[in-house]
Amino acid sequence: MNQRTYQRRYDLDWLRVLAFTLLILFHTGMMFNNWNWHVKNPETSSLLEYVMAFLNQWRMPLLFFISGAAVWFAMEKYSTARFSLERIKRLLVPLVFGMFVIIPPQVYFERRFQGEQFSSLWEFYQTVLELHPYPEGNFSWHHLWYLPYILVFSFLMLPVFQFFKSDRGRQILRSGIERLSARSLYILGFVPIAISEVCLRPFWPDNAHNLVDDWAHFTSTLIIFCFGFALASSSRIWPRIERDRRRLLILGVVTMATIYLFRYGDFELPALGTEIYRIVRSANIWFWILTILGFGSRYLRRDSAFLRYSNQVVYPFYILHQTITVAVGYYLVDWDAGIPIKFLVLATATFLGSWLLYEFPIKRINFIRPLFGLKMLDRSSYRKTSDSLVRVAYSSQGSK
Repeated sequence: MNQRTYQRRYDLDWLRVLAFTLLILFHTGMMFNNWNWHVKNPETSSLLEYVMAFLNQWRMPLLFFISGAAVWFAMEKYSTARFSLERIKRLLVPLVFGMFVIIPPQVYFERRFQGEQFSSLWEFYQTVLELHPYPEGNFSWHHLWYLPYILVFSFLMLPVFQFFKSDRGRQILRSGIERLSARSLYILGFVPIAISEVCLRPFWPDNAHNLVDDWAHFTSTLIIFCFGFALASSSRIWPRIERDRRRLLILGVVTMATIYLFRYGDFELPALGTEIYRIVRSANIWFWILTILGFGSRYLRRDSAFLRYSNQVVYPFYILHQTITVAVGYYLVDWDAGIPIKFLVLATATFLGSWLLYEFPIKRINFIRPLFGLKMLDRSSYRKTSDSLVRVAYSSQGSK
């Protein structure tokens, strides 16, 4: 296959890293707000809930958008067969490993918090091997739900994406995108999301994240994923988004304020109020995605050693973090301390635990790397990381 040359979008790399970092902080906050979660602190914070309601609007939609854009760039590099293999290696392998190894301790502490008793972790793990789906059973993908969605989206849309990667399809797609004015893009983007929400959300009101009975969420995130693929095809649309970033920010703030009024205002909703809320919420999601893309394009289009390191570490962090958060949180709930102190301790323990697990076993032991979505090192690179691990161990012994 003839690979096409393209300029790497460092702003999307930065936004991916920042979005996953925010996800870790978001899950830390879940222990302290008023929403249901796996382990809950006795004291909760309404103020924290307001902040998290704002973040919850766009944090995962932004990741789905970036994932769609990543598919465009991946298909520039790889043949269809190689792309498909890379999807399986990078998404399916970590998902299966996570469901049998990473997630069970998380569910174990959740069940213990709910009052269930087990003589050992192994006794609990036998219930996992029964493969009864959560929440009735203990077999789950919990926070890894994002992986099967991206995997299914990639293969579901593959014939369409293949067409738009052909010379004719590429011309049609870019021509259509580049003919849009920036304002047309703002409207066109949220309308399909709004239609999905208005038509499907009454039948699937909750985000179940179970892939097979989650059609409102499935459809809206698929639309955002496809928009990411489409906008990545054109370099000319990004300067328009960057130029209008402040207008988009105002639209995002106004629609978010409207959402707060709907959710927390002490008044009776008007006729069709629920449908209006869903339309406003869809617009808000799209405006914040474009706002963040615009500011990212303006300020984050640069490479750095930190970015290259973060790009490697962020995926293992995502896979590991929530199990550490739940396990540490289980022991923190009875600690006599305020929410700010507990939040700081929990966030620090999550980041530090994830980093230690990445930096030593995951990064340096070659057969473990694919289980966390990383490529195996070639022989020379593997020898360097192995030698550095020996040096770390030797220096630690010498300091005692």
